[in-house]
Amino acid sequence: MSDTQPVGELSPGITAMLRDEANLTTARRVLDDARQDCLSRLEALRAQRPAFGVLGFKKQREEYANSVSMLERQMAAIDALLLRINVARERLQPGLRASLVDHLNRVDPMYRQGLRASRFHERWHRAHAVVADRVKGFMRDLRQVKTSMAADAQNARAKHSSETSWNLTNLRKAAIELDREIDALNHVSAEHQRSVTNTPFAHILLPTISSWNCTEKVDLLAFALPGPAAVEAENMFSQFSDLRAPVMETLTSMFQVSAGEHAQMAESRLRQCWSALLAHAEVYLVSDAELEPTLADIEYRQTEALRRQAMVQEIRPFDNER
Repeated sequence: MSDTQPVGELSPGITAMLRDEANLTTARRVLDDARQDCLSRLEALRAQRPAFGVLGFKKQREEYANSVSMLERQMAAIDALLLRINVARERLQPGLRASLVDHLNRVDPMYRQGLRASRFHERWHRAHAVVADRVKGFMRDLRQVKTSMAADAQNARAKHSSETSWNLTNLRKAAIELDREIDALNHVSAEHQRSVTNTPFAHILLPTISSWNCTEKVDLLAFALPGPAAVEAENMFSQFSDLRAPVMETLTSMFQVSAGEHAQMAESRLRQCWSALLAHAEVYLVSDAELEPTLADIEYRQTEALRRQAMVQEIRPFDNER
């Protein structure tokens, strides 16, 4: 990191925003010190408040009142400036943040890799939703199989009834879909893992699901005799109700932890670079001009930018009429 350019080649727009934030940050620091000094002097003065009874001297009371009033006016002026500075910084930072994110995405390989890897989060979330839907469908069809198989066993049938065979056909379709979507979710997790290999994000993995082999288990049900098949169908349904379905919520919690850690690392990198750039700007870009004119200039430019933005928004609805 050089003394003249901490992180890549900055655009004029980012440089201008950093200059403004550096001026505002420096001014706030100076004003905070001035406010603390003024507050200390005010507290010390109030500790020496003269008596206001008949023994008090009028001149002392007037001097005290004037001194307190002067310090309170100074405090009010400082607070007014601090409020303006805070408003200006609140207006400035969203645009600066967005510009720095775009800048780091272009010049910082680690940050760019983090942004790319985060694209798998939405894919994983969609894949998880599909799996959860397939689990519900599979359990619905399995319940039908369980009921018809129990009836076959109760009637001591030697083979599955036509109703059970029909339900098994539907269940096998549901099993194929569920196995396929589980594989698809695991594929997203594997792609994500490959994308973060040899990066600082390598330890952050997206959850996977161990193979449930639903299609194979349904085939075993179809070939079993009605009595044993009914028992196995009941066991399979209990397993899904007690173990498989709750796994989906557990996976969601695991995903949220991974996604949160990923976002935290990316945010930490942004904050690190932002702090370095701001420190650089405070050294090289802060103007020696007086606070009031500098603040007024920043406020004017921000007001003009907001005005231009409002004008664009008013014009934009007519774009579709061209």
